[in-house]
Amino acid sequence: MTEYREDGAFGDLAISSPHELVVVLVEPADARNIGAVARAMSNLRTSELRLVSPAPFDRELARGVACWGAEVVDQSRVVATLKEAVSDCHEVVGFASDSGRHRVSQMILDDWARSLGEGRSRRIALVFGSEDDGLSREDFPLCQFLIRIPSNGLNRSYNLAQSVLLALYAIRARAGDYVGCDQPEWPTSTQFDVFSEMVVRVADQVGFLNQNSPPHIKDLLLNVSRRGRLTVRELKILTGLFGMIERTIKRTA
Repeated sequence: MTEYREDGAFGDLAISSPHELVVVLVEPADARNIGAVARAMSNLRTSELRLVSPAPFDRELARGVACWGAEVVDQSRVVATLKEAVSDCHEVVGFASDSGRHRVSQMILDDWARSLGEGRSRRIALVFGSEDDGLSREDFPLCQFLIRIPSNGLNRSYNLAQSVLLALYAIRARAGDYVGCDQPEWPTSTQFDVFSEMVVRVADQVGFLNQNSPPHIKDLLLNVSRRGRLTVRELKILTGLFGMIERTIKRTA
């Protein structure tokens, strides 16, 4: 196993990290892909695998493909929705291959990985879409960031296990003590839900969202309300502000 260092040399990969990583596969269809992902996770010492509405799959086949990562398959958790899968995560990162068709801000994998040095350790969900269709637009609002892994223009996408392996390697290769401001507590995805839904309600009540609004505007509002690296205290303040706005609108209506 190798590690990239700033001087270009390679050695044993230091795979400790201040962050807790969760790999989320949305509607995976093939047991072999689940097994290959589990193997990649095992290579890079990541054990938390969550499967959102997977097709019925042969766990023994997945375990066989996973090799030494069979335990990751055994401990994987099946949930019904992406919202449930990321409910306890402080940062939700979706992987999407074609930046041209997304209106949500997208980052290159290495650029995002460099940002992980900002702030206290947190639980990060790495979300990957189905083998055939990738991550769907309906899932974008739950993601603070959409990440693109650069590839050859003639072959734009990686397979599922390759994507997971590259993402985990980029994170683990930058392992080290966090720097920057010491945040006391990061809000989870569930804590963001209340604020995000309130922002959309207020936008609807004041007429910003109406029948003439492009469909993507609502998704953009949901995403922007999650994308800032807010502390729990900051999120409570903003929720209080929008709550007051909402109550004022109702009184004057």
